[in-house]
Amino acid sequence: MIADSTSENLCRRVQASVERVVEVKSFSCSVENGKLTLRGQVNTRDDALLCAVVARSVPGGESVVNEITVIG
Repeated sequence: MIADSTSENLCRRVQASVERVVEVKSFSCSVENGKLTLRGQVNTRDDALLCAVVARSVPGGESVVNEITVIG
């Protein structure tokens, strides 16, 4: 139970941080064994890369898997 609330908290913090700098459609994230997976849609490749950079700056995740897709 504690791990679930910690994971949810991490995802909320990552989402808030990402949405401050990048417009992401259908953003979601999940955490499994310390691995943070990002999903959503952005307009440019640079925005997709920026999502991962921002997520890595949030304490708590051991690694980031970027599954953000470019639609623009």
